[in-house]
Amino acid sequence: MRARRVVAALAGLLALLLAGCAPIPQSADSAAAAGEPGTFRYAYELSPSRLDPHRASISQDGVTLFPAYDRLVHLSPEGEPVPGLAAAWEWEDALTLRLELREGVTFHDGTPFDAAAVRTNIERARTVEGSAVRTELDPVQSVEVRDPRTVALHLSYPATSLPAALSDRAGAMISPAALADPAVDLDQVAVGAGPYRMVEHRRDELTRFERFPQYWDPPAAAAQRLEIHHIAESTTRLNAVRTGVVDATRVPPAMLAQAEATGLRTEVAGSLNFSYFVLNRSRPIFADVRVRRAINHALDREAIRQGVYLGHATIEAQPFVEGYWAHHPGLGDEAIRHDPQLARQLLAEAGHPGGLAFRAVIPTGPDFLPLAEAMQNQLAAVGIDMEIVPAEPDTMGDLMFVQERYDAMIASWGPRADPSMTVATRYTADGFGNPGGHSTPRLEELHRQALRTLDQQQRAVVLHELVAEVVDQVLEIPVIFPHDVYVTSPRVQGLEPRLMHRPEFRGVAVS
Repeated sequence: MRARRVVAALAGLLALLLAGCAPIPQSADSAAAAGEPGTFRYAYELSPSRLDPHRASISQDGVTLFPAYDRLVHLSPEGEPVPGLAAAWEWEDALTLRLELREGVTFHDGTPFDAAAVRTNIERARTVEGSAVRTELDPVQSVEVRDPRTVALHLSYPATSLPAALSDRAGAMISPAALADPAVDLDQVAVGAGPYRMVEHRRDELTRFERFPQYWDPPAAAAQRLEIHHIAESTTRLNAVRTGVVDATRVPPAMLAQAEATGLRTEVAGSLNFSYFVLNRSRPIFADVRVRRAINHALDREAIRQGVYLGHATIEAQPFVEGYWAHHPGLGDEAIRHDPQLARQLLAEAGHPGGLAFRAVIPTGPDFLPLAEAMQNQLAAVGIDMEIVPAEPDTMGDLMFVQERYDAMIASWGPRADPSMTVATRYTADGFGNPGGHSTPRLEELHRQALRTLDQQQRAVVLHELVAEVVDQVLEIPVIFPHDVYVTSPRVQGLEPRLMHRPEFRGVAVS
């Protein structure tokens, strides 16, 4: 019955969105270029927080920044580190990472890319005021230039997550000449070494690029021009593809049927992005693991998968999906089995036979309300009263993790380039995404062990033990992994879904 109510509510919500969808932003330039063979146009739900890659505040900013800013390391669609500006790398020992750089690479302003440029960028990213990547680079103690093509990163403590971290903003390379020029404002202009040169940026509207002819990997810039249209509202993005204003976008799983009805190409794929229920485990009601386990057993994830996401989602007890190397293949889902009777029993054992109450903050807008209301109904069935408090998305982190104003939060976790980065942020005692700082000694030791294990197969074994600890102690409550739904016009070639949940435009072309 609850699942049917959620489906009905969702249908009403979608009807409301269709009835009142916002106009599609369209510049004169993009209107003139509509259908132009050399221009690929993508509608993305976010606008970057800023253009400076070292100070851009969220990982998703990379979708807009990385066409212009190449990184030392890239990620495969499966989330594995692969060569970028660093053609190869090797751990000389647990505290020394050697990078072998590509030859013949230049920045968009003509400045050569070399080991000195890497040193300048790493040192700047670690120390610049407002750095958003200081944590990722915290292990780096010094940068040694051995020759123009070789650089060694010397660490103060083991961190085998570093190569993957260099695939994100921490590894983005800015022209040293631009960094040295006080007249260059990196929040107004991008000066990188990527496949495309940024030629226009209008915040919350449009970012335009043109192909950089000297890029080291010419097939990566398969389109002559690239446009990223920043459109927050999902129905407007879908209509933009339908009407030919853009060539591709991504929409929530519940909109798959609408997308298919347009006759456009659709592709559904899983990712490491998940909707989670974070609890402040330092609060008395959540300090007892039995209460946390009760919540896990109170949630009917299959009803949520069908009712809220219309079946287009994956259920996992752990924070990593099957197909990713850190996923624990033998863990099973017993820890999240829907069992209201067991949930009530655990609550009684924890001293809450009459139930308990708390407040959970969620992002405003239509994306999370159906999920939160479904969870609210399921928790109420076992005596848990969850008050839903909407807040603006850009305030959520401060409210939950800095001010610790709320007991819980329902939100979406964007994947990180390495599993240890997720662990450090969400489960360790000093992790930013761990309000209250609760952890376990075993988790902390396994985290340190994973960071100092150089062999990836051995490291995967350690991470599997760590994941088992996270699930057993309910240090995380993954609710659901919504699928990515890509919608494209027939003229698009090479747009590939990625486990990291962030589209990349390398090799994407339009016919």
